[in-house]
Amino acid sequence: MKTLLTAALSAALAAALASPVVAQTPTAQEMRERLEKSLVLGPTAIEQMGVRHLWQQRLTMTDGATALRGWMRGDSAFVLDSRGGLSRLSLKDGSVIWRSEVIGPQDRVLGIHRARLDGRDRIFAVIDSEFLQFDGTTGALINRKPSKEYLSADCAVAWPYLIFASASGRLVWFHALLGVIHHQGLVNGAIRGTPQVIGNEIVAAGTSGEVAGFIKEDARMLWRRNIGPVFGRLAEDNAGVYAASTDQSVYCLDRQSGTTRWKYFTESPITGDLTLFGDSLLVQVPSEGLVCLATDSKGNMDGVRRWAAEAPGTVAGAIGSNVVVVDGATRTVRLLELSRGGLVATVPMGAANDLTIGTNDDGVLLVVASDGRVQLLEPLGAKPKPSGLKIIPASKPSDEPAEAGTSDAGGEEPAADDGAAGEP
Repeated sequence: MKTLLTAALSAALAAALASPVVAQTPTAQEMRERLEKSLVLGPTAIEQMGVRHLWQQRLTMTDGATALRGWMRGDSAFVLDSRGGLSRLSLKDGSVIWRSEVIGPQDRVLGIHRARLDGRDRIFAVIDSEFLQFDGTTGALINRKPSKEYLSADCAVAWPYLIFASASGRLVWFHALLGVIHHQGLVNGAIRGTPQVIGNEIVAAGTSGEVAGFIKEDARMLWRRNIGPVFGRLAEDNAGVYAASTDQSVYCLDRQSGTTRWKYFTESPITGDLTLFGDSLLVQVPSEGLVCLATDSKGNMDGVRRWAAEAPGTVAGAIGSNVVVVDGATRTVRLLELSRGGLVATVPMGAANDLTIGTNDDGVLLVVASDGRVQLLEPLGAKPKPSGLKIIPASKPSDEPAEAGTSDAGGEEPAADDGAAGEP
């Protein structure tokens, strides 16, 4: 009997081993839960923001490093980590092109810029006290030049110049290729915001209250004007120059003369940046919230307020017709209707450490998590990219990155003379 039982068990075991193993296909809910865990911004956040996932990459970083922030320049993204590692990724598919580790962990990186100068792809890292130039193809360090001034904000770009402002009130034209200073201008008071360029003009403002316009090519002063102290970034378009001051006012100044076109009075001092979207000017006012002003007041010297909304944080850009406000204090992203300020969605940032929207107003989002995950999203209305839904594992930098043309996402500034042929 024991022999028969043993034989039966052996036969059953042999039959079980011979049967093919059927893989369990995950349900839609299980797949969604997996994506919520693996993506920086998962399906729920993606749906609320009205975007779609293109790709995600996980960077290889030095032990103990955390990814800090990203920039989009032409067809590439650049991501900086806490140990000074700078990685260049392809915006097409997320592949890592190169990684450099020459930036010091103590260096304060204010901006990353890219241009084709002297026929070569060049990358410039703007540090608070120096400029680093990299070979765009390999990531090799070409040189590092001291700025000779302490930079308080990122540079304006008018290739081949990086035009920076200093805490001493100097506006400096630094020749990016030659590494020398060609021109200088002066504004009374420390300049806290990035100078603004439009056409052949550049404007800057100081904490003493002086705003000044200069000719972009040679730093000749066009006009100067005293208003209240300015601590944030100006804005400028074809209609005027916009400044927010601690004297509780937002000014629109004439581009040619600096005279006041309109002045909007608030109940509190303003120290933040100004952001332009078409004919709408956005500014955070402590006593009112996020305020939207019309750039064209139709002759009303008091300015025209379109709406105000309770949406603290930094205006990051726009997705379609919605403004994106990132609130680091509550780690949330708010989407507001640009036309009337209505709240569209409030989205938790989750693991996201930084969110950057492309400068071409196409709503492409680069999201960086501290653990090195980098995600690219685009609005639902955009034409799908060939890469489609894709999660890419960590990869080694390629030896020969493709030199593609300007992408829809995050373009860089236009080129100037002296061998500057524009962005690769």
